[in-house]
Amino acid sequence: MKIVRFQISNGLVHYGELIENKIYQILNFSYQQREYVFGEEFPVSQVKIIAPVNPGKVIGLAYNYKDLVGEKEKFEEPLIFLKSTESIIGPNETIKILEGSKTWAEVELVVVIGKDCSNVRPELASEYIYGYTIGNDVTMANLYNRDHHLARSKALDTFCPIGPFIETSLDVKNLSLKHKINGILFQNGNTNNRILNDVEAVSLVSRFMKLNPGDIILTGTPANAMNSLITDGDHIEMEISNLGVLSNQVQFK
Repeated sequence: MKIVRFQISNGLVHYGELIENKIYQILNFSYQQREYVFGEEFPVSQVKIIAPVNPGKVIGLAYNYKDLVGEKEKFEEPLIFLKSTESIIGPNETIKILEGSKTWAEVELVVVIGKDCSNVRPELASEYIYGYTIGNDVTMANLYNRDHHLARSKALDTFCPIGPFIETSLDVKNLSLKHKINGILFQNGNTNNRILNDVEAVSLVSRFMKLNPGDIILTGTPANAMNSLITDGDHIEMEISNLGVLSNQVQFK
């Protein structure tokens, strides 16, 4: 199923199933179960598609792609960092960056958690995954030229576009990831190049913090992200196989 969150003309937000160009409203949405009751039907053109999840926690993995860290006999555990909930925006919304900053975009496969999860073993972690979507881990170079996995680099408002939908049934072993700015390709990777796969990532994070339904984990980005500097007026497209395209524009604050 392709699950979307959408806003109708009266401002109310609903969950729905996306089938081609129509959305079927889900009346009893829950991450814990898939036996949904459907209501009204909406053409996609008549609603606003928003971020498909409103997470309580936004967690990221860094250095989780082999082409990014380089060939090694043994790969180190990826870093874990947090982004703010205010960083979340949806498709076609605006990423706002500081004028004069060094800011780039990163295409990432995002895991959406479906059940409470704590210290789970990798072989059981798939039971706690609701689905997958696309994420853009917008990052600003640290103002003091130090580690860029800090709040002032990762957690600014609008710094985590996600969407356009959650796919609840997806084989993630061999997905193409592409990242374009103004039509120019900057990243071209594949999930088969990850150090930790999605279930290993869920297991790792759950060792350090409890995960709740609707929380998301950004599972890392392929090589060449830091060369994708963005500026006012840029148009960004993130594409992952079977997950559509996440598009956003950039604007100075």
